[in-house]
Amino acid sequence: MPIYEYTCIRCNEIFDRLQWAGAEEEEILCPQCGSSDVKKKLSAFNCSNPSDSGVSSGGPYSGFSGGG
Repeated sequence: MPIYEYTCIRCNEIFDRLQWAGAEEEEILCPQCGSSDVKKKLSAFNCSNPSDSGVSSGGPYSGFSGGG
């Protein structure tokens, strides 16, 4: 299940919600004021490789060996 980030139109509260993909925005209530007038934000995502140190000296494919 992805985590979506929302902004409440009424009180400007920013919050996130773990929910099924495709859930309707009308189902989401602001935890601050209870309003259902919320808008889904465009958020960045993070991918990581457990064996990767997180530091790269080359381009985005510098660690790819091609295999086979």
